[in-house]
Amino acid sequence: MFYFLSKILFALVAPMSLIIILFLIFAFTKIKSYFWWAFGLLVFFTNPWLSQSVMGLYEVEPIALSKKNQYDAIIIPSGFVSNYNVDGQLRVVFNDGTDRMLQSIDLFKRGISDKIIYTGGADTIFGAYEPEAEMSKTFMVKCGIPDSAIMIETKSINTYQNAAYTARMLEKKDPNFKNKKYLLVTAGYHMRRALACFEKQGFNVDGYSTDPRSIRSKNTVLNTLLPNYGGFQTWTYLVKEWIGLLVYKMKGYI
Repeated sequence: MFYFLSKILFALVAPMSLIIILFLIFAFTKIKSYFWWAFGLLVFFTNPWLSQSVMGLYEVEPIALSKKNQYDAIIIPSGFVSNYNVDGQLRVVFNDGTDRMLQSIDLFKRGISDKIIYTGGADTIFGAYEPEAEMSKTFMVKCGIPDSAIMIETKSINTYQNAAYTARMLEKKDPNFKNKKYLLVTAGYHMRRALACFEKQGFNVDGYSTDPRSIRSKNTVLNTLLPNYGGFQTWTYLVKEWIGLLVYKMKGYI
Protein backbone atom coordinates (compact mmCIF):
# COMPACT_ATOMS: atom_id res chain seq x y z
CA MET A 1 0.00 0.00 0.00
CA PHE A 2 2.83 2.42 0.88
CA TYR A 3 4.44 1.77 -2.51
CA PHE A 4 1.21 2.49 -4.36
CA LEU A 5 0.51 5.65 -2.34
CA SER A 6 4.03 6.96 -2.97
CA LYS A 7 3.46 6.58 -6.71
CA ILE A 8 0.20 8.52 -6.45
CA LEU A 9 1.89 11.30 -4.44
CA PHE A 10 4.63 11.65 -7.04
CA ALA A 11 2.09 11.73 -9.87
CA LEU A 12 0.30 14.64 -8.20
CA VAL A 13 3.38 16.80 -7.61
CA ALA A 14 5.37 15.98 -10.75
CA PRO A 15 6.14 19.13 -12.83
CA MET A 16 3.84 18.15 -15.70
CA SER A 17 1.00 17.35 -13.28
CA LEU A 18 1.28 20.73 -11.54
CA ILE A 19 1.12 22.58 -14.86
CA ILE A 20 -1.88 20.59 -16.09
CA ILE A 21 -3.71 21.15 -12.81
CA LEU A 22 -3.10 24.92 -12.99
CA PHE A 23 -4.27 25.10 -16.61
CA LEU A 24 -7.39 23.11 -15.71
CA ILE A 25 -8.15 25.44 -12.80
CA PHE A 26 -7.80 28.39 -15.18
CA ALA A 27 -10.07 26.71 -17.73
CA PHE A 28 -12.83 26.27 -15.15
CA THR A 29 -12.41 29.49 -13.16
CA LYS A 30 -11.04 31.91 -15.80
CA ILE A 31 -8.77 33.36 -13.11
CA LYS A 32 -5.79 34.59 -15.12
CA SER A 33 -3.24 34.20 -12.34
CA TYR A 34 -3.53 30.41 -12.68
CA PHE A 35 -2.79 30.68 -16.39
CA TRP A 36 0.33 32.76 -15.80
CA TRP A 37 1.54 30.48 -13.05
CA ALA A 38 1.13 27.49 -15.36
CA PHE A 39 2.84 29.30 -18.23
CA GLY A 40 5.71 30.42 -16.00
CA LEU A 41 6.26 26.89 -14.70
CA LEU A 42 6.15 25.58 -18.26
CA VAL A 43 8.94 27.95 -19.30
CA PHE A 44 10.93 27.17 -16.15
CA PHE A 45 10.71 23.38 -16.33
CA THR A 46 11.38 23.12 -20.08
CA ASN A 47 14.63 25.12 -19.95
CA PRO A 48 17.30 22.42 -20.43
CA TRP A 49 20.22 24.55 -19.29
CA LEU A 50 18.56 25.28 -15.95
CA SER A 51 17.48 21.69 -15.34
CA GLN A 52 20.92 20.29 -16.18
CA SER A 53 22.61 22.86 -13.96
CA VAL A 54 20.52 21.82 -10.97
CA MET A 55 20.99 18.15 -11.83
CA GLY A 56 24.75 18.74 -11.92
CA LEU A 57 24.64 20.01 -8.34
CA TYR A 58 22.67 16.97 -7.16
CA GLU A 59 24.15 14.09 -9.13
CA VAL A 60 26.94 12.04 -7.59
CA GLU A 61 29.89 12.42 -9.94
CA PRO A 62 31.23 9.32 -11.71
CA ILE A 63 34.56 7.84 -10.68
CA ALA A 64 37.27 5.91 -12.52
CA LEU A 65 38.17 2.39 -11.40
CA SER A 66 40.96 0.05 -12.41
CA LYS A 67 41.70 -3.59 -11.66
CA LYS A 68 43.51 -2.56 -8.47
CA ASN A 69 40.07 -1.53 -7.12
CA GLN A 70 38.62 -4.85 -5.99
CA TYR A 71 35.12 -5.52 -4.65
CA ASP A 72 33.47 -8.66 -3.34
CA ALA A 73 30.41 -7.98 -5.47
CA ILE A 74 28.81 -5.45 -7.79
CA ILE A 75 25.23 -4.58 -6.79
CA ILE A 76 22.68 -3.49 -9.40
CA PRO A 77 19.35 -2.13 -8.08
CA SER A 78 16.31 -2.57 -10.33
CA GLY A 79 14.07 -0.05 -12.03
CA PHE A 80 14.72 -0.13 -15.77
CA VAL A 81 13.53 -3.50 -17.13
CA SER A 82 9.94 -4.44 -17.90
CA ASN A 83 8.10 -6.76 -20.26
CA TYR A 84 4.90 -7.21 -22.19
CA ASN A 85 3.06 -9.99 -23.98
CA VAL A 86 2.96 -10.30 -27.78
CA ASP A 87 0.65 -13.11 -28.90
CA GLY A 88 1.65 -15.28 -25.97
CA GLN A 89 5.36 -14.44 -26.20
CA LEU A 90 7.00 -12.46 -23.41
CA ARG A 91 9.09 -9.58 -24.74
CA VAL A 92 11.64 -7.88 -22.47
CA VAL A 93 11.97 -4.09 -22.60
CA PHE A 94 15.11 -2.27 -21.45
CA ASN A 95 14.03 1.22 -20.43
CA ASP A 96 15.95 4.40 -19.67
CA GLY A 97 18.53 3.56 -17.02
CA THR A 98 19.96 0.42 -18.63
CA ASP A 99 23.40 2.04 -18.41
CA ARG A 100 23.83 0.70 -14.87
CA MET A 101 23.60 -2.90 -16.10
CA LEU A 102 25.87 -2.32 -19.11
CA GLN A 103 28.46 -0.58 -16.92
CA SER A 104 28.28 -3.49 -14.47
CA ILE A 105 28.99 -5.95 -17.27
CA ASP A 106 31.99 -3.82 -18.23
CA LEU A 107 33.22 -3.68 -14.61
CA PHE A 108 32.93 -7.45 -14.31
CA LYS A 109 34.86 -8.06 -17.52
CA ARG A 110 37.56 -5.61 -16.40
CA GLY A 111 38.09 -7.66 -13.25
CA ILE A 112 36.74 -5.17 -10.71
CA SER A 113 34.71 -7.99 -9.16
CA ASP A 114 33.92 -11.62 -9.94
CA LYS A 115 30.36 -11.45 -8.59
CA ILE A 116 27.23 -9.51 -9.55
CA ILE A 117 24.16 -9.15 -7.32
CA TYR A 118 21.03 -8.01 -9.15
CA THR A 119 18.13 -7.01 -6.93
CA GLY A 120 14.63 -6.50 -8.35
CA GLY A 121 11.28 -8.24 -8.41
CA ALA A 122 8.11 -7.93 -10.46
CA ASP A 123 6.26 -4.61 -10.26
CA THR A 124 2.84 -6.26 -10.59
CA ILE A 125 0.96 -3.01 -9.87
CA PHE A 126 2.28 -1.43 -13.04
CA GLY A 127 2.33 -4.43 -15.35
CA ALA A 128 5.50 -6.55 -15.08
CA TYR A 129 5.01 -10.30 -15.45
CA GLU A 130 8.42 -11.67 -14.44
CA PRO A 131 10.94 -10.58 -11.79
CA GLU A 132 13.29 -8.01 -13.25
CA ALA A 133 16.33 -9.76 -11.79
CA GLU A 134 15.53 -12.99 -13.61
CA MET A 135 15.09 -11.24 -16.97
CA SER A 136 18.29 -9.25 -16.53
CA LYS A 137 20.29 -12.29 -15.45
CA THR A 138 19.27 -14.03 -18.67
CA PHE A 139 20.49 -11.02 -20.65
CA MET A 140 23.80 -10.80 -18.79
CA VAL A 141 24.48 -14.50 -19.33
CA LYS A 142 23.92 -13.94 -23.06
CA CYS A 143 26.52 -11.15 -22.80
CA GLY A 144 29.10 -13.61 -21.50
CA ILE A 145 28.75 -13.33 -17.72
CA PRO A 146 28.85 -16.83 -16.17
CA ASP A 147 25.57 -17.95 -14.63
CA SER A 148 27.43 -18.89 -11.45
CA ALA A 149 28.73 -15.30 -11.09
CA ILE A 150 25.25 -13.74 -10.85
CA MET A 151 23.19 -13.78 -7.67
CA ILE A 152 19.62 -12.45 -7.86
CA GLU A 153 17.04 -11.18 -5.39
CA THR A 154 13.54 -11.31 -6.88
CA LYS A 155 11.08 -9.83 -4.35
CA SER A 156 11.93 -6.11 -4.04
CA ILE A 157 10.04 -3.38 -5.91
CA ASN A 158 11.69 -0.19 -4.61
CA THR A 159 15.10 1.05 -3.49
CA TYR A 160 14.52 0.39 0.20
CA GLN A 161 13.50 -3.18 -0.52
CA ASN A 162 16.47 -3.61 -2.89
CA ALA A 163 18.74 -2.99 0.09
CA ALA A 164 16.71 -4.74 2.80
CA TYR A 165 15.92 -7.90 0.84
CA THR A 166 19.47 -8.18 -0.49
CA ALA A 167 20.76 -7.96 3.09
CA ARG A 168 18.37 -10.73 4.18
CA MET A 169 19.43 -12.92 1.27
CA LEU A 170 23.12 -12.45 2.02
CA GLU A 171 22.66 -13.04 5.75
CA LYS A 172 21.45 -16.56 4.95
CA LYS A 173 24.34 -17.28 2.60
CA ASP A 174 27.14 -15.42 4.38
CA PRO A 175 26.67 -14.08 7.95
CA ASN A 176 29.93 -12.18 7.46
CA PHE A 177 28.64 -10.18 4.49
CA LYS A 178 28.77 -6.82 6.34
CA ASN A 179 32.54 -7.10 6.55
CA LYS A 180 32.90 -7.36 2.78
CA LYS A 181 33.16 -4.55 0.25
CA TYR A 182 30.51 -3.84 -2.37
CA LEU A 183 30.19 -1.55 -5.37
CA LEU A 184 26.73 -0.09 -5.92
CA VAL A 185 26.09 0.75 -9.57
CA THR A 186 23.19 3.06 -10.33
CA ALA A 187 22.29 6.39 -11.94
CA GLY A 188 24.05 9.45 -10.53
CA TYR A 189 20.75 11.14 -9.62
CA HIS A 190 19.61 7.99 -7.78
CA MET A 191 22.89 7.31 -6.00
CA ARG A 192 22.35 9.38 -2.83
CA ARG A 193 19.13 7.58 -1.89
CA ALA A 194 20.42 4.17 -2.95
CA LEU A 195 23.68 4.50 -0.98
CA ALA A 196 21.78 5.66 2.09
CA CYS A 197 19.47 2.62 1.91
CA PHE A 198 22.30 0.09 1.55
CA GLU A 199 24.41 1.73 4.25
CA LYS A 200 21.39 1.64 6.58
CA GLN A 201 21.29 -2.14 6.06
CA GLY A 202 24.94 -2.44 7.11
CA PHE A 203 26.63 -2.69 3.72
CA ASN A 204 30.21 -1.46 3.30
CA VAL A 205 29.53 0.06 -0.08
CA ASP A 206 30.99 2.50 -2.58
CA GLY A 207 29.01 4.18 -5.34
CA TYR A 208 29.69 3.96 -9.07
CA SER A 209 27.49 6.52 -10.83
CA THR A 210 26.11 5.89 -14.31
CA ASP A 211 23.71 7.57 -16.74
CA PRO A 212 24.91 11.17 -16.12
CA ARG A 213 22.10 13.57 -16.99
CA SER A 214 23.82 16.87 -16.26
CA ILE A 215 26.08 16.57 -19.31
CA ARG A 216 23.52 15.74 -22.00
CA SER A 217 23.76 18.30 -24.83
CA LYS A 218 25.59 20.59 -22.42
CA ASN A 219 26.98 23.95 -23.57
CA THR A 220 25.22 24.01 -26.91
CA VAL A 221 23.11 26.87 -28.26
CA LEU A 222 20.03 24.69 -28.54
CA ASN A 223 20.47 23.47 -24.98
CA THR A 224 20.68 27.02 -23.67
CA LEU A 225 17.96 28.81 -25.65
CA LEU A 226 15.30 26.37 -26.80
CA PRO A 227 12.83 24.73 -24.40
CA ASN A 228 12.45 20.98 -24.76
CA TYR A 229 10.97 17.95 -23.08
CA GLY A 230 14.40 16.94 -21.79
CA GLY A 231 14.16 19.72 -19.22
CA PHE A 232 10.85 18.32 -18.03
CA GLN A 233 12.30 14.83 -17.81
CA THR A 234 15.32 15.96 -15.81
CA TRP A 235 13.16 17.87 -13.30
CA THR A 236 10.88 14.84 -13.03
CA TYR A 237 13.80 12.63 -11.99
CA LEU A 238 14.96 15.24 -9.48
CA VAL A 239 11.52 15.72 -7.91
CA LYS A 240 11.08 11.95 -7.65
CA GLU A 241 14.40 11.60 -5.85
CA TRP A 242 13.71 14.51 -3.49
CA ILE A 243 10.32 13.06 -2.57
CA GLY A 244 11.93 9.65 -2.13
CA LEU A 245 14.58 11.05 0.21
CA LEU A 246 11.96 12.86 2.28
CA VAL A 247 9.61 9.87 2.54
CA TYR A 248 12.42 7.38 3.21
CA LYS A 249 13.74 9.63 5.97
CA MET A 250 10.28 9.85 7.51
CA LYS A 251 9.86 6.07 7.34
CA GLY A 252 13.31 5.42 8.82
CA TYR A 253 14.60 3.67 5.70
CA ILE A 254 17.69 5.88 5.61
